[in-house]
Amino acid sequence: MMRIELDTTPAAPNVPGGIGIRTFEPGVDEGPLHAALVEAFAEHWGEPFPGFDQWRHEEIEGEGSGFDPSLWFLAVDRDEIVGAACCRASSPRSEDTAEVSDLAVREPWRRRGIGLALLRTAFGEFHRRGIPRAELGVDAENVSGATRLYERAGMHAAFSWEFWEKELRQGA
Repeated sequence: MMRIELDTTPAAPNVPGGIGIRTFEPGVDEGPLHAALVEAFAEHWGEPFPGFDQWRHEEIEGEGSGFDPSLWFLAVDRDEIVGAACCRASSPRSEDTAEVSDLAVREPWRRRGIGLALLRTAFGEFHRRGIPRAELGVDAENVSGATRLYERAGMHAAFSWEFWEKELRQGA
């Protein structure tokens, strides 16, 4: 789990040329955003990204989702969603800590600064709202360089877990 303290004004986002950042528009963005997230998380370890109905229920419509469309930031190239930071004003661990529940940039748009711009946009909005810190979960072994991105954004490791696996063989 990585965290950033927002006691000072975060750095302003430097949005790459040709990319815009806007907030989520209910009734319009659900399908295209879900498709972008599925594509961006295709190589993520663990379970596959949830199907559309499950995702919509858990993240947008379900009780306890904490959905606030003004805290979902979409990076767009013309009208195409190329990345997103889906955030909540509080986390399950702490009501005074915002959560970036999903941060994703589709493969063809990676390594252009879009992820950093999305994070800084979110951090700026959290700070404006008086939320003192933000956190997000990350796979420390992520080959995409996500941990380094979060460190560049000013985040630090707050705590971690280790997962161990033991293969059981029949007849052993």
